[in-house]
Amino acid sequence: MTHPILQSQEHKLEEALHEYYGTMYRQIREHTDITIDGVVISGSGLHQALECYPALQTIDLHRIDEFPQPTVVGHSASLRFLGIEGKQIAHYTGRCHLYEGFTLQQSLTQIALGKLLGARFVILTNSAGGMHHSYVAGDIMLITDVLNLMLRPAHKQWLTSLYCHHCDSTWTFPEYFRLSLGSNCISVSWRQRIAQELARRGVAAHHGAYIGVTGPTFETPAEARMYRKFGEAIGMSTAHEAEFAYICGLHVAACSLITNILPESVSSTVSHNDVVHAASVGAPRVAAFVAAACVTAP
Repeated sequence: MTHPILQSQEHKLEEALHEYYGTMYRQIREHTDITIDGVVISGSGLHQALECYPALQTIDLHRIDEFPQPTVVGHSASLRFLGIEGKQIAHYTGRCHLYEGFTLQQSLTQIALGKLLGARFVILTNSAGGMHHSYVAGDIMLITDVLNLMLRPAHKQWLTSLYCHHCDSTWTFPEYFRLSLGSNCISVSWRQRIAQELARRGVAAHHGAYIGVTGPTFETPAEARMYRKFGEAIGMSTAHEAEFAYICGLHVAACSLITNILPESVSSTVSHNDVVHAASVGAPRVAAFVAAACVTAP
């Protein structure tokens, strides 16, 4: 459901998306005519969670002009079309992060293309550091809300000016759109249905807020003590994607796989390789989350 402030201007958002992402969309449509219900974006090392689903079709995104190519270990550039629990899913096997040097516009490409391809929902996964004392590596956490500390709200660099470019002179885009959202971009009712389905399948899951930071860094003990006051998991993605998906009128569900626990009083020696390894161990739980999200999707 599109946010109320955008309902009367939804067609102009569609024009804006086509202006920025239309070339990529048209090239993808040259390779497939599959109609999708939703999008899944895999976090670090988590693409393997969905390898149990045979692809109806796979597009090598290196062949799509202008598509931002992930450079981080554990992320690849493929678009796999899958059938999951009766839903047609466009599965991105990796994402690009702001810390890799991509613009905000580039980092939101997968959400934008999902909207243009006809998705009505998006499922976001990530590998994250856990801050709650009861969490252990390998746990999954259903994200209840996001705290965007990336210092780049989802519209700020391009959506405002572009939107106003397509709007008539009587409509003004809010100066700081994030403050105008007024509600949680994560679907509460959908998350509750996912939790019930996971319980039915015997999969335990935590619930908590996700803090998105620009990175790339692992937190110091002092930072861990501070962040622990504000959320239960922290990572370098997802927050801006969730906000933008909500702006685009998509239902949003999101999950963190806890790959390491943030220290409080000693230095941490965790590395990205440790994160990817932990993700491989926890991948079956993420697969269960995606399946539960698909079967309960709005």
